Amino acid sequence: MLPDLSPHLHTKECNILIEFLQRCHQEKPLGKMVGQCSYWDEAVWQCTKKERIWRRDNNPRYKSRVVELRNLPEQYWTPALFKLKDEGFINSEIPNSNGCKL
Repeated sequence: MLPDLSPHLHTKECNILIEFLQRCHQEKPLGKMVGQCSYWDEAVWQCTKKERIWRRDNNPRYKSRVVELRNLPEQYWTPALFKLKDEGFINSEIPNSNGCKL
């Protein structure tokens, strides 16, 4: 089961994958039930998992969080994100993106 897919809760990269998943669900309303959108579903799941891991690793224990995760660092990218970068859907430098606030 996927977490809440609201855009303000996720990074720019994960929002791109979420958009592809939602587009697949709109284009294939019956196909989503038989697994035609499972590639994008898995990609979104992996990306949100990488976001959780990043937050866990960068969570200060005894002070308030002041870190804002706008873009997921490339070392936390999934194979689907690298594929989209090669195809030109993702820019490596994204100024003023609306990311999630920690």
